[in-house]
Amino acid sequence: MANELAHLNDTQLMQNLQTLGTEFAKSGILGVSNPSQGLIVALTCYTEHISPIEFARTYHIVNGHLSMRADAMQARFLRQGGRIRWLVSTTEKCEAVFSHPEYAPEGVTLSLTIEEMVDGGVAVNDRGQLKPTWKSFPRQMLRARLVSEGCRMLTPGIVAGVYTPEETGEFSNAPACTLDLSKPREVPVQALPEPEPEPGPESTAPDMEEVLLEHEETVNLYLRHIGWLSKEDSTWRNLSTGQKKKIATKLDSFIAKAKDYVLSLENEEEN
Repeated sequence: MANELAHLNDTQLMQNLQTLGTEFAKSGILGVSNPSQGLIVALTCYTEHISPIEFARTYHIVNGHLSMRADAMQARFLRQGGRIRWLVSTTEKCEAVFSHPEYAPEGVTLSLTIEEMVDGGVAVNDRGQLKPTWKSFPRQMLRARLVSEGCRMLTPGIVAGVYTPEETGEFSNAPACTLDLSKPREVPVQALPEPEPEPGPESTAPDMEEVLLEHEETVNLYLRHIGWLSKEDSTWRNLSTGQKKKIATKLDSFIAKAKDYVLSLENEEEN
């Protein structure tokens, strides 16, 4: 995509990226629900020279922020020669040794506990209750946070300015960042107008996306159970626009059914 746009001037480039972002929003691909999010995807693909498919494997958009998947962080860290030796991974504590042949050959031991995450307000909501994802999948959440901390500490270039979905959940009350398109690098151009969000069910999509992300594992398990996801590696982001609209109209009921289903699986395992 970058090669196809390389010959355009700044104005033409932004117009094409905005058009592409609008098409992303219309199709619902990558979980994009409005043109503004679509523009973020288009800009990221252009600047990093990656395809939309690679974007989906690497990033999420949460609360208007670009976030990187923890497994993508880990993969990049390992590709650069980093190593992770897991010492403890339980529902209460996660501990690992992070090493890198150049930046930390002797290794650095890092750990996180569920108690630290609760005391720091990361794993609890505004009412002081444990967030559903932390309650259902504490091991996975602790590992994701530890991977982010270790990679950011040893090889910050991998994740500079980008956070995991678990971390962006803490930004919900922060002011939204905006792109200043009025100051191009080379020649002055007129700032392009901000695209208008499409009316209808899509207007509730950002809230729905945040809720689905918070209940990620539970939602994906339930969607496979009801046949909406056929592939093992598929997630709610792969749903069609029509399916997402159905969920948006009865979001609370959908989440409740998903929780009931996961709870029934847990009960079966105990019995």
